[in-house]
Amino acid sequence: MGLHRVLEPAGVLPQAAHRLDADPAIGPDEVRIAVERLNLDAASYRQLRTAHGGDGAAVRAEVLRIVGERGKMHNPVTGSGGMLVGTVAEVGPESPLGLKPGDRVATLVSLTLTPLAITDGLARWDGLSEQVPAEGHAILFARSIAAVLPDDLPVPLALAVMDVCGAPALTHRVVAARPAPPTVAVLGAAGKSGSLALAAA
Repeated sequence: MGLHRVLEPAGVLPQAAHRLDADPAIGPDEVRIAVERLNLDAASYRQLRTAHGGDGAAVRAEVLRIVGERGKMHNPVTGSGGMLVGTVAEVGPESPLGLKPGDRVATLVSLTLTPLAITDGLARWDGLSEQVPAEGHAILFARSIAAVLPDDLPVPLALAVMDVCGAPALTHRVVAARPAPPTVAVLGAAGKSGSLALAAA
């Protein structure tokens, strides 16, 4: 569950922690991911962009500050993070995730609970979009979830779809549990999550 990665405050789960230990040395049930791209949560990115008046360089600096201080991407204003795509670099011998070095994966757990370090200063990101080319590493726990990406799925599309995969999955479960096909209304269906929820309904 990653409790050993919590630096402060002691005794809380990683998502509730103010700061995580993003040391690249993994434990026996952990996995280290070489980060390729982050996908910031839409609410988090919108808040950052608004707070900095659309100044991409200032947004980039703020993301670097958050990750540097907290050891994870956890916006303190919105409480949200995002997810990432990367390549499995190392797998602990007791990891139950079924991943192997070289697998290209999308993490399906929030960056708010994922130990993360950025090593390139986000030099390839202009701060003007939610998708962030990045170099660094992230740590997955035994209870984390990651999906191996198919070779024919472009990374930007994978990030867009995987980031909101929970909403359509839940919609499908709710609709399938009804004895007769229900009428489904989706509020906010213009976004990624809403559009996929409509398709699932």
